[in-house]
Amino acid sequence: MNIPVARRIRIPATRLVILWVGLLLPALPTTAQVTRTARDEWQKVEDIFSALELREGSYVADVGAGSGFFTLRLSERVGSAGRVYAVDIDADVLEELRERVDRLSLDNVEIILSETDDPRLPYHVLDAVLIVNAYHEMSEYEAMLEGIMRSLRPGGRLVIVDSPPSRPTRSREDQMERHGLALDLAAMDLSEAGFRVISSDPWFVELGSGRRGSNNWLLVAERPLERD
Repeated sequence: MNIPVARRIRIPATRLVILWVGLLLPALPTTAQVTRTARDEWQKVEDIFSALELREGSYVADVGAGSGFFTLRLSERVGSAGRVYAVDIDADVLEELRERVDRLSLDNVEIILSETDDPRLPYHVLDAVLIVNAYHEMSEYEAMLEGIMRSLRPGGRLVIVDSPPSRPTRSREDQMERHGLALDLAAMDLSEAGFRVISSDPWFVELGSGRRGSNNWLLVAERPLERD
């Protein structure tokens, strides 16, 4: 009885090395593997992302990114086909965030050091912009909104989450010094900048007066389709 002999397959040495290395090295992540915390729940992260209308492949900016709480979650949400622009005016904070992004090998995140009057975002490509607890700090808010408007494609979303003032009848300057801003003032800013205000929620996050800064309002607006 004739027993068939197994065919010898020749694999080039270079290919063997590539296969061997591939088995040893884990796949590098392109988005963050985020560990959920209590903040994800009370900050209503999923509701914020729904307001942004995010999807796989979205281009979004996190303006006032700080340590990157939202940046990492946005990176995970938009995926490798998307892009996240983490924007802040604090170079030291951004350097820490850059190290974190590099450590996680997040190639869909771009760090941007902005000016107080210019977010320095790319022109006319963003699907959405998020500002959380940073809008009340913007002394040059008119110029910042103009820059955000330029960055958004027609129909793109701007979502602002911020703290109400402890004394809403005081001047804007007084509210800002106390790290808050009235929802009505922000909505007026957006309308004057050319945005269309879609919805607002004055009690978006309500955790009581015992947790300073945890009460937040939410404002949703968009760049009009007919704007140049």
